[in-house]
Amino acid sequence: MLLLCERLPSYTEPMRRPTISELILGGSVLLLLPLCLLGYGADNDTYTVLDSGISTWHLHLADTSRNPGYWVFEAIVFALRGFGGSVATNLATLAVAIIVLWRFVLIAKRLGVVFPYIVATWLAVTPVFVIAATSTVDYLWSLLGLVLFVELLVEDRLLLAILPAAFAFAIRGANGPLIAGAIVGAVLVSPRRASRFIGVGLAVAILGGLPYVESYRLANHSFAFLHALAGPDEMWSTKMRVGRFIYKSCYLFGPIATAFLAGTLFRRGQMSSPGSDFHRRAIAVFLGVIVANSILFLWYPIEISYLLPAAFFLLLLVGMKLEKKIVAIATLLLILSLNFVTPQFARPNIPGHATGATFHPSLEPGILVEDIRFRLKVRQCEDYRCYFLVLHPGSHDLDYTNPIPLQAPLQ
Repeated sequence: MLLLCERLPSYTEPMRRPTISELILGGSVLLLLPLCLLGYGADNDTYTVLDSGISTWHLHLADTSRNPGYWVFEAIVFALRGFGGSVATNLATLAVAIIVLWRFVLIAKRLGVVFPYIVATWLAVTPVFVIAATSTVDYLWSLLGLVLFVELLVEDRLLLAILPAAFAFAIRGANGPLIAGAIVGAVLVSPRRASRFIGVGLAVAILGGLPYVESYRLANHSFAFLHALAGPDEMWSTKMRVGRFIYKSCYLFGPIATAFLAGTLFRRGQMSSPGSDFHRRAIAVFLGVIVANSILFLWYPIEISYLLPAAFFLLLLVGMKLEKKIVAIATLLLILSLNFVTPQFARPNIPGHATGATFHPSLEPGILVEDIRFRLKVRQCEDYRCYFLVLHPGSHDLDYTNPIPLQAPLQ
């Protein structure tokens, strides 16, 4: 890990006062701490992770929370839970989030982003990032591995790049296409070295794929474990799939903030230091991840949090085109506002499992506000049975192993 870190300043170097931008980013992170005290989180998958960890690592009955298998994250959560319950698991996730933001700032500086701390704060206040950073979910654990992989890939440190990529793939199988997208981007910039990049991909697949051998075994030695549990077919007509993809993508940052970001990204003018080899490699690899993440989300447009990898690298690209501080601050405020107020333009017929929607503009509680409301309901829960029964009172006789969970409007 020391190879991934910049040289620490010596104690003889003069201390400087933090800038306002640095204080804003630091303050945003500190404000996340209280959220770590509100139980494991509102995501129903969190509680199946808790159950599977106990089953596999305490009862020695191999079980995973969902396809394709989350064995590594379940083991991490099981260990942290034994140490300090939800506070330990959430604080560990927040620590991972802080490292992700640290890497973001370092990459932004190297790319010549004019306002690296403000752009990093865009990410820090993005609702799905806030929720993922303070809950027992795997999104940021896997994102950290992906980010370190991309850094090392761009810097042409290919052997080292294998390890964080394998971790990202083992934590979250959906990272496989994103890793492939990054490698495709690298190949397009340096086609003569395609065999080396492909070798990296194969090594990642072998090392990171080891946990999925158990998934294959439990699926009666078949690849059925690769099939996502995505709900009934009525939800996945072409119209509904595309509609979900477009609508939910806009709520990664919010409709107005998305327009601001798009306007900055596609305005005329060059990116910062566009001529260097490092910049060309970085842009190609970033775009590879973003395109792969977008295609995967088009196929499974279920939770907005799936787009966190694209958010990380997209904001870096936007930051490279950013010149005016007023635009940076305005964008920050727009993204921040989505935590507290959500402008909606459509109403699903079945929240969380829509098979249709109608035009219905309205202002609703923000994404973070809704998440906190749900978390408070299930704050005392330690397993999926408790989670289900709290959100579905009077349903004791129902089969809760595959329910339709109560969800926030945009999930």
